[in-house]
Amino acid sequence: MSADVWFSRLTLKRDDDAIAPLLQELAPADSGAAMSTGHRLMWSVMAPETRGLYDRARPDREEGAAFLWREVEAGRKFYLLGPRPVESSPFFRIESKPYAPEFAAGDRLAFDLRANATVSRKGNADGKGRSRRSDVAMDRLRAQESAGADAATRGQRREKAAEDAAADWLRRIGERDGFVLRALRLDAYRVETLPRRGRDADIGVFDLQGALEIVDGERFRARVGAGFGRAKAFGCGLMLLRRAT
Repeated sequence: MSADVWFSRLTLKRDDDAIAPLLQELAPADSGAAMSTGHRLMWSVMAPETRGLYDRARPDREEGAAFLWREVEAGRKFYLLGPRPVESSPFFRIESKPYAPEFAAGDRLAFDLRANATVSRKGNADGKGRSRRSDVAMDRLRAQESAGADAATRGQRREKAAEDAAADWLRRIGERDGFVLRALRLDAYRVETLPRRGRDADIGVFDLQGALEIVDGERFRARVGAGFGRAKAFGCGLMLLRRAT
């Protein structure tokens, strides 16, 4: 993670005379629509040179996520990690500071993470055929039902399956990226529908809080900068951290 990474707090100008009539569009009540709208709003604060680097028309466009973001107060406040945003916006009050944390082996951190945690499986029972991606909770529930669990009890098993699957997912990431999961709590698991051209997309969203211990500071720093899981364009993947007491 370079010194060119900034952490920004964006507060929607809800009391601005020009914004108030647009609140239904800028902060829709439907949570899936809000994720899609938030994606577009975050791009509105990116500098022109950053937008140019990720222009789909460029043959040499940058790969990966341009930035990570998270809605922390519905329709009011957002956090953004990535390139420095513009200094002023018609939509937001913007506060930014350089993001250059120092992580060392043995550090214990509390975290807050919204993630689209997924796994890819081969489509056929024999492990062949086209891969299918699903969130780890649904993958766990299907595995239970393949082993004999009654599909009618899925709702009763859903929350525990989501928490256990998310914990296993984070443990696997930690083995690769330099941290050990010490505690985890599932605050919420839900399936969001994102409005898209042609066909809507459903994604599983996990709101997680917990504690971790760093094993390798450099690898962990790189993972924090790259984000966790998928659907980063829609407000997933940004891990908020603080020193554990």
